[in-house]
Amino acid sequence: MFLDKKDFEKLYSEEISLLTSPEHSEYVEINLRKIKEYRRNFGIPVIGISGAEGKSTTKGMISAILSQRGPVLETPLDCNSASVVSSTLLQLRKNHKYCILELGIINRQQFRLAVELAEPTIGVITNIGEAHLAGLGDKYLIADAKLELIRQLKSDGFAILNIDDELVSRMESYSGTQRIVKFGFNNAAHFYATDINYLGPDGIQFTVNDYYKFVLPAYSSTAVTNALAAIATARALEFEFDEISEGLKKNFKLISGRGNLIQARDIFILDHTYNATINSVPKACESLVQFKKFSKNLILVVGSLEELGKVTGDVHTNIGYYISALPIDMVITVGKDARLIGEGIRRINHNKKIVQHCPEAAALPKLLMKVLSPHSTILMTGGKSLNLSHELKKVVSQL
Repeated sequence: MFLDKKDFEKLYSEEISLLTSPEHSEYVEINLRKIKEYRRNFGIPVIGISGAEGKSTTKGMISAILSQRGPVLETPLDCNSASVVSSTLLQLRKNHKYCILELGIINRQQFRLAVELAEPTIGVITNIGEAHLAGLGDKYLIADAKLELIRQLKSDGFAILNIDDELVSRMESYSGTQRIVKFGFNNAAHFYATDINYLGPDGIQFTVNDYYKFVLPAYSSTAVTNALAAIATARALEFEFDEISEGLKKNFKLISGRGNLIQARDIFILDHTYNATINSVPKACESLVQFKKFSKNLILVVGSLEELGKVTGDVHTNIGYYISALPIDMVITVGKDARLIGEGIRRINHNKKIVQHCPEAAALPKLLMKVLSPHSTILMTGGKSLNLSHELKKVVSQL
């Protein structure tokens, strides 16, 4: 049976974040059962996506493809807790053909609850990074927690796994389904990418399985990985390659702050301001370097990373070492911990690369406008709390 409006509103407003506390009330347990029963009214593909990075982009790509065949229900942007999953499920209606749920990991209990409520028919793991070290300890514990998505799949489900990520690839052994589909740059995957060609402002081109050509309005290899996950998912749902390509071409657009390109006069800006992690920063830098032949100057603005716990200092210093070898003309670090990135650059680079530091994000626009020269490409990234997107808007308004 479908819930009436009164029941729906009651369940929608329930504070699910309390459900993992030891003091489960009988009322809450009843509501959980009602949510599960409501979910089971819909025999449609339900896709659960988890990973350190790329969840929202992968969700957007899958939606761009699937929406060609009918309405798709998705979790809202930047919302992926158990409470959001439950409220999204309660918005399912008879006209929906697909449901795509982004599954974040606040803690192990919340993640398990989200998976139990969703009962995904397809589980997608993009990668296991070190984005939650402060809360979960290490990447092995993170992988073990996310394994719940794959473990709970039923025998007729699909596990979509990144073969390039060792910890994700190992999940095959613990899957609830034998229907494993792997994606990545390794040609041992079911869906792999070759012949990657960076087209600057025109995006990125690549070939899938040595035959199918794709062009994305995206600028890094991370987007190719996300696309491969989306392609693998769509193929599991019996979409043809031509249909997949058409859906991505017509319907997909990068989300603001996730690597989208802004062009203002003769300046290109790669906007990675949503967040920065130990995995995403090198990939973002890679996309900046690819603009070398389209620009006279490359400027990297990198802010402090977050949720790193006891390895905070080492991570920032090592990022500096990595950046020191790249053909980037100027680096501006933002925030307390980001100063260590600059120190790492100087140790290796011996001051050949221009490095400046902004203790506060608010000082960034003035400094950037002072050093900016014509025909430059800027990449801006940093931890969420810096709110670099706000400073980026100020810069764009002055160009």
